[in-house]
Amino acid sequence: MDKIKIITRLQSIEMYAYEFINFCKEIVVSIKDELHQDVTVSTWDDSVNAVYHFQNNLSDFNVENLEKIIIANKEEDVFKNENENDKELRKNSKSWAGFSSLLYINKNKESEESEISISITQGAYEANKTACINVEFSDSFLKLISKEFLIKIIKCIEMTGSLNYAVVISNDFRRKVKTNGQNIWVGYLTYFKNQKIHNMLPGIVSIIELKDGFIIDLN
Repeated sequence: MDKIKIITRLQSIEMYAYEFINFCKEIVVSIKDELHQDVTVSTWDDSVNAVYHFQNNLSDFNVENLEKIIIANKEEDVFKNENENDKELRKNSKSWAGFSSLLYINKNKESEESEISISITQGAYEANKTACINVEFSDSFLKLISKEFLIKIIKCIEMTGSLNYAVVISNDFRRKVKTNGQNIWVGYLTYFKNQKIHNMLPGIVSIIELKDGFIIDLN
């Protein structure tokens, strides 16, 4: 099955590590709520080389699990702290390149395959660094999702206030369309925050208006 995924570009917002964790939690809670069923949220814990499952209410999705949520290479990554000599990851740390996290949503805690994988990068204190959220789905879950569900996921990301662009696209479709700049495609669904683009489109183009932007729907 050709993989369908959601690729986004965000406005980069400088964050402390604890703010990034809150940012990730907001997104995960929103997506979790859209599923309307009990699911588990997990991540990979390098310290024990195993999956770590968060509590159902995500009460432990906080700075106590800082090093589980934020991906960091202790031997190479350096962070900015109040003490300039301290380069370790702390709750009040900042990152020149931004923080990253990879989170999984499963209906079955025992399943080896995650229904939804969410990759998040955000929070750099240096300008012009990548900020994005990418969402991928398992083959079995893809058979169950609808266009309406994909639009709801885009809405969840838009709620962060930092979404500039999003596309629902497959690997096969991506190879067939031209790119512009930083890998910007038109996909099955394409979100733009810039309302001026909306006004430039011909009337035959199907448009779905959201709170801060709009979606081009190729149906």
